[in-house]
Amino acid sequence: MTYAFIGLGNMAGAILRGMKLSGGFQAEALVGYDADARQMDKLNKATGIVPTGSVGEAVKQADVVVLAVKPQIMPAVLQEMAGVLSGQLVITIAAGLPLTYYEDMLGANTPLVRVMPSLNARALAACSAVCANAQATAAQLDTAKKLFAAVGTVHEVPEKLFSAFSALAGAAPAFAFEMVDALASAGVKAGLARPLAQQVAAEMLLGSGKLLVESGEHPRQLMDQVCSPGGTTIEGVHALSRWQFDHALHEAVRAVIEKDAKLGGGK
Repeated sequence: MTYAFIGLGNMAGAILRGMKLSGGFQAEALVGYDADARQMDKLNKATGIVPTGSVGEAVKQADVVVLAVKPQIMPAVLQEMAGVLSGQLVITIAAGLPLTYYEDMLGANTPLVRVMPSLNARALAACSAVCANAQATAAQLDTAKKLFAAVGTVHEVPEKLFSAFSALAGAAPAFAFEMVDALASAGVKAGLARPLAQQVAAEMLLGSGKLLVESGEHPRQLMDQVCSPGGTTIEGVHALSRWQFDHALHEAVRAVIEKDAKLGGGK
């Protein structure tokens, strides 16, 4: 099976590298196109993806087309694709644009799967949502799930919940990176060397997530286990509360959801 990636930016690169690391995809089964020839060359060297000369050339070679371009340039890409599609499965990872948008541009009979991955695909640790239109067969949906399972976990989610899922799984890694950077800076202020402070903060985040997933306990239950009565940690938790840590996260998620809705024209 041949996969064509249209757009070879950060997200496509993360997915392609994850595919390579997984060992489940052959290099010769990957073709791609990007307007930036240097980006194609870079990913050719890193992942073995075969560059093509145009969107149409990539699509013609593919069984599965993965759209990894920004929503703002999607119309031009879809217009170029419309004349050369011949029943291939189209997978889109663009934010904001609903399945009906692609049906309007490519035709209602086009099998489509919408996926929301994250940059954590680079570490084979993405958390991706998938949904399909009525034209996509169960086998085609399974193809999409297999592709993204190679770079993390996959959850089938109703499209109406994609914005909320994207805010938590797709955008929130940026929030997590900011938190690690802030914790590392605080550690430096307290006397730790920056490399050590950053490593410790990152390992803390990784371990906390692993514990939460594996234990199945509510976050508050685990917080209680860390916060000894009259101890040091509870002082920090109360400081976060005074500075409205929860509220800041709620507002960040809301802002992502609102922007996602604007990209999709409110659909």
